[in-house]
Amino acid sequence: IKTTMTSTMMRLLLLLLLACTIRAFQTTTYVLQRAPHYALSKRDWRLKDATSTTTILSTDEPVAFVDLMVMDVVLFQRRNTNSPTSIELGSVQENGNIAPLSTWTLESAYTSAINDMMEFVVDEEDLFPGMTSEEINVLSVLDGDVVGYGSRQVGGGKGPGNPHGEESEIIYYVDRAVVEGVYSTGVDDEVLKIDVVVNSNLEHIW
Repeated sequence: IKTTMTSTMMRLLLLLLLACTIRAFQTTTYVLQRAPHYALSKRDWRLKDATSTTTILSTDEPVAFVDLMVMDVVLFQRRNTNSPTSIELGSVQENGNIAPLSTWTLESAYTSAINDMMEFVVDEEDLFPGMTSEEINVLSVLDGDVVGYGSRQVGGGKGPGNPHGEESEIIYYVDRAVVEGVYSTGVDDEVLKIDVVVNSNLEHIW
């Protein structure tokens, strides 16, 4: 059991390391291939806060799914929605689809001199099959300086769903300035805000 758990954790850590390495290597090319609103960085949030303006997102030219990478954190909007001013956080899964991110608390996971990070996971009920380009528009891919990654054992490493603690899930850290930011499509002064899904059942209490 210990060997299986160690092997699983090692594979997850290697996946995280590989994703971060690829992201760092490709950042310049990745951003240059997109329109300016596609990759939003910490500098954008600082500028927004300093000028009290909104961040402009384009709904006419959504990010193509083929340009996305596994573990990318994105801002998206559902195509058929009763809340046209609502956008959501999501992450790209291994099948290429996007799953919405949820949290169990609005408190900070950790802070630094430049970041105030909140933590999110993918609710297992939202994981499969995820959402396709026919269901949502991806408005932006968040840059690496406002996103971080970690991991935790599924179910806290206990319970019938993960009795030996060998199953892990990714934690996505997103800067509070992004989560609480104010956005606009640039049309008719329409204001968009991120709809944060809070589910207390996602918290590990052991």
